[in-house]
Amino acid sequence: MRKILIILLIASATVNAQTEHEKVDSMSYALFLNQEWDKLILTAQDAFANNIDFKHLRQRAGYAYFSKGEFYKAIYHYEKSLSFDPYDEISHLYLYYSGLNTGNRTFALFHASKLPTETQASLGLKSFRIVDAVDAEYNKKFNNNILRSDPDYMRIGLNTQLAYRLQLYQSASRYSQTFSNIYYSVQNEYFALVGISLSDRTNLKIGYHAVNTSIDSSGSVVKIPANMFYGKLKFDINRFDLGISTSVFSNSFVTSVQSGIEAGVTLPGRHFPYLKTSLYNMNEYDANRIIFSQSAGMLFAKKFWAEASVTLGNLNNYVDAEGLYLYNSFDHTTFRTGASLFWYINKNLTVYSNYTFDKKLVIYDLSTYNQNSVTGGIIWKL
Repeated sequence: MRKILIILLIASATVNAQTEHEKVDSMSYALFLNQEWDKLILTAQDAFANNIDFKHLRQRAGYAYFSKGEFYKAIYHYEKSLSFDPYDEISHLYLYYSGLNTGNRTFALFHASKLPTETQASLGLKSFRIVDAVDAEYNKKFNNNILRSDPDYMRIGLNTQLAYRLQLYQSASRYSQTFSNIYYSVQNEYFALVGISLSDRTNLKIGYHAVNTSIDSSGSVVKIPANMFYGKLKFDINRFDLGISTSVFSNSFVTSVQSGIEAGVTLPGRHFPYLKTSLYNMNEYDANRIIFSQSAGMLFAKKFWAEASVTLGNLNNYVDAEGLYLYNSFDHTTFRTGASLFWYINKNLTVYSNYTFDKKLVIYDLSTYNQNSVTGGIIWKL
């Protein structure tokens, strides 16, 4: 008799749970159809608090947040829905859209790779794109040192999508400056960076930067070739991202090893305020020095992103922007601050500008001078 009673109690609890599940399913579906997003979110939260959880409820909650422009919360719920069905097309589709809306294209393309072929085609997606995007920039520097000319820097880049989870970026650049009205220095550079999505949250980047410096003194030319190898592993945890990186730069005079950690967070809000902190250790000639960098950015208008940064420390042979920029000029930068503005004209075209102030150190006599620079650039996404 006791066993029968226990069985009846279990059966009653199961029927009651099924009834509650059905109520939540029916109510959330009606709210979804009526586009009552706030009520739908509250209904879902109450259900989760009472251990009622299923794929369609997660998807409806995700879509409610997506419709309100809260893309990180949408990502959370759509990822939860995949625990019920890892191959669900709708979940992967809105994770793709949410990735684009949060500026995480690597995350978006990972989920695009999970979509059926016909869906990829309807979205105009292709696994291989030999010319995925091109970019170009020009930088002019101005200083107050009469023994230094105002340097010029120009660069052009090409991104190739080898697969949804495999990217190749290449760049060629040129830097020139005259010293003491005698030495004319030209530096030609080539950079290549491979990005591999190990998962939707983990990305590995491996880069190579070739540098060919020529110094012309009254017709006598000295060439100083150099190489830089770079590696970075980055993890995304919803609003947070964490990266660890290392690079080795070497020429006939020095070998410089840079190792560091980067941490960033996107704060709540429709303007996506973002903070990033970086700390690097530079080892040269068996001596170590620390470089600290802090940046902050936000979408302050619908199509405008602004970012400001400050970098402290001796930046001699410093590697920045995942290996794209290498600061190996004769005069060392000891302090840097600046601001950038990006204008997303449309889904294909972005233009940007940057202002930077540098405090420069002449290593031969330890004198200092100031340098200002202005950059203009364009990114064309095909």
